[in-house]
Amino acid sequence: MFCPIPLILLVGGLGYVAYATRYNLGSLRSPGIGFFPVLMGVGLVLVAGAILFRQWRWVSTEKDSEAREAAFHDSLGVNKAYAVMSTLVAFAVLHSILGFWISVFGAMLALLRIAGVPNWRGALFGAGITAVISYLVFEFWLGVLFPAGFLR
Repeated sequence: MFCPIPLILLVGGLGYVAYATRYNLGSLRSPGIGFFPVLMGVGLVLVAGAILFRQWRWVSTEKDSEAREAAFHDSLGVNKAYAVMSTLVAFAVLHSILGFWISVFGAMLALLRIAGVPNWRGALFGAGITAVISYLVFEFWLGVLFPAGFLR
């Protein structure tokens, strides 16, 4: 039996990439505002495609496909897939409203908790470090300006 989650992630990732390409991509030497979101979306599409291929190969070669499908479904973590997708959609929608850095912090906080960081303190620290390092690399070092949101 077919599990639709990788297909949903693939379609959602394609939509995310399509939305993110509305922003200036820049180049590898001078990344624009849309560079990182497009990179994340392409990564999601590649991972979802790989999972789809694995699922297709796994189910088609297994004689006991029901047991194999149940194991695959459990290993995928359906709720985590939904949570990651929801986080990426929220990030794409809210980064222009709230500002890029608040959105990065919130998205990383959510993604770290989804990934299994055991406590809020560690997730808050990881999200803060990610936002600070991203700021230093992109805005301070490379001079890329991101949406300020309501902070402006």
